[in-house]
Amino acid sequence: KTELSKLQSNISNKKAEKDKLIKEEKKVKLELDKISKAISKNEEELNSLKLKIQTAEKSINEASGEYLRADNEKQKYARSVNEDLKEYLKKSSSSFFDYSLWHKLKTLSIKKGTQKYLEAQNKSNAAKTDIDKYSKSKKNFVSLKKHQQDLMNKNIGIKKNKNRQLKNTTDKRAKAEKEIKELANSKKALEALVKKLTLASNAQRDKTRSLRDKNTKTRKNNLPWPVNGKIVLNYGRSKHPELNTNIVSNGIKIKARDNAVIKAVDEGTVVFTGEFRSYGKIIIIDHKGIFFSVYGQLKKILVKQSQNIARQQDIAETGSGNDSVLYFEIRQYNVPEDPLLWLKPKSSF
Repeated sequence: KTELSKLQSNISNKKAEKDKLIKEEKKVKLELDKISKAISKNEEELNSLKLKIQTAEKSINEASGEYLRADNEKQKYARSVNEDLKEYLKKSSSSFFDYSLWHKLKTLSIKKGTQKYLEAQNKSNAAKTDIDKYSKSKKNFVSLKKHQQDLMNKNIGIKKNKNRQLKNTTDKRAKAEKEIKELANSKKALEALVKKLTLASNAQRDKTRSLRDKNTKTRKNNLPWPVNGKIVLNYGRSKHPELNTNIVSNGIKIKARDNAVIKAVDEGTVVFTGEFRSYGKIIIIDHKGIFFSVYGQLKKILVKQSQNIARQQDIAETGSGNDSVLYFEIRQYNVPEDPLLWLKPKSSF
């Protein structure tokens, strides 16, 4: 019941982690939606600025054409007035010059040419002003276009990062859901196994309780290790390395060499062998009703159910690489205890 309670606690923690990841997914999706809208707005602004730049270029070309025409007219009227003035001054200096109709016509021609020159000059100046104005507008539009392009590139980069974040969160959420399902299946199977083993051994445990208590004292801190190696998971509560949540372990994990041989920690009878949910292949040994030992995540099982086992007899083998890990439990009265309280201290051998 204690183990099942811990398993239910694990399931609750996983569900809380899954809910947290779902909220994170929704948050990232909302951020992605905002960024996508910002990119669309950038694209619209860029298209608008492209049109404004084209319009400004067209206006610059038209103003440039007007400026050239006005400047040609100004030059033309300047030459005409200069020629009339030369002719007028030449005749005015002659002693035979008579102020007649010619004089009046020439004066009118000079005035008219001068007026046309001034009009052409005004047109030229206006066209030059327009050129400067449209050139300034074009420069501003080009600057705004570059700003919008830089902003869009930045948003595209943010969007890529958010998509990677979303995939990572989605993968973690899927992994959490898978682990919740596996834990739930393990819980269901464990409930059935505990019930079966409890019913089968209740009578024997009741008859030998005093003997177990006596023998327990002689066995604690005195059992040989099932395999040599380094402890990579301790008994009790610890933090999950990836999901940042607490998990509870009823045993320890020992990292051994590849294909290491597992030995029984004491004499007893094999009461279970086979596949058992997330524990993989396991062996459970009843040590004369005093305690049970559990060996999990095995690659190969070397004993059979109901077989009597001697102390330190070969019972199984680990796998290789990441699979060369043994999961080991000690149970008394069907309650898991810290195996390090039963095994010999490392310094003693």
